[in-house]
Amino acid sequence: MGALTKEQWLGVLSRLQPYGMAYVSDIEIFSGINRDILRESVTYLASHGLIASYCQESIDGRWSWGGVQLTAKGLDYLSEDGGLTAEDKTITVKLDGDTIKALLCKAVDETAAPDATKTGLKQQVKALGSEALKDLTSSLISKGVESAPDLIQWLGTALG
Repeated sequence: MGALTKEQWLGVLSRLQPYGMAYVSDIEIFSGINRDILRESVTYLASHGLIASYCQESIDGRWSWGGVQLTAKGLDYLSEDGGLTAEDKTITVKLDGDTIKALLCKAVDETAAPDATKTGLKQQVKALGSEALKDLTSSLISKGVESAPDLIQWLGTALG
């Protein structure tokens, strides 16, 4: 038999989704799936912590069904938003409007522009309302992404 494909193991994992994290003893929920593929999928998914397997393989290679159960990790894998697993891997940075304005004003101060230009820009930044600041921040992030070569150089220097 060839290498197990994502389509195959995902088919097994998906059939468990309606049961949530309940123990599933009925092998018939996998009807239509080749038993060798089921065995390999169960072994693979259990080794990655996506399911708990109560199946056993004997020394002579025979496999006996003992049931399976989705783990929290497996349930999160199947959920659209990734569940708590995704939240654990997400870093949220919150900056209030005044902090963003201060960062922008500092950046303006560090430019080589004439003082009169700097003063005018800083006044405009300080006067921005929340919606205008939101739009400006979105544009600023796009500008930062466009400047990625500079970012790479800066990160190399900063991380050392």
